[in-house]
Amino acid sequence: MTAARPGEGLSIRPAIETDLSAIMAMFQELAVLQKTWRVFTPRSNLTEEVLRRFHADLADPDAVVLVGEQDGRVIAMASGHVHKPSTMSEDLAVELGSVFVEPAHRGRGVAAALTAEVARFAQERGVERITLKTFAQNGEALLAWERLGFEPRMIQMTAPAERLRAPDRADPTLDARS
Repeated sequence: MTAARPGEGLSIRPAIETDLSAIMAMFQELAVLQKTWRVFTPRSNLTEEVLRRFHADLADPDAVVLVGEQDGRVIAMASGHVHKPSTMSEDLAVELGSVFVEPAHRGRGVAAALTAEVARFAQERGVERITLKTFAQNGEALLAWERLGFEPRMIQMTAPAERLRAPDRADPTLDARS
C-alpha cells in the first residue's frame, strides 16, 4: 500500500504496533463523542477487545488499520475489513470504521484521504463496495460521508420494549414491512 499525501506534512500510512497507543487514545475520544447516541451499554471489557482487534488487524491480510500522521505525530485513524454485508448475497465489501480525525485537523481532507486508502485496499482485494456505520444523530458525519459519495442503504431503529407494549400506541391499521 502506498502512502497518500493529501497535504503538506500529512501522510496516510498503514499503522504499526507502536501506533496502537495513539489509536486507542483516539478510540477513547470517539467513544466519548458517541456516548450520548448509544442505547446499548458498552461491555465492561470493550477497550481491551478493541485493542485486541486492532492488534489482530495489523497482521490480517483482509483488514487494514491506517493512521494519518502530521509532523511525526498520529492525528487520525481509520480501519477497514473485508466482510459480507448482506445475508442475501455472497458479495463482499470492506467496512470502513473507527474513523477519527483530531478536531484541530478536521476540514482539511484527512478523512477523505483515509477513505481513499481504504478504497485502494478494497480494490486490491477485488472488492467493489465500501460500507460504514454511523449514528443517525451525528449530522456532521452524515454530511461528510454523503459528500464523499456514500448513500444510505439501511436504517436501524430501536425502541424500548415497554414503549411498544403500551396499548395506547397499538394501531391496528399499521402494517409494518421490514
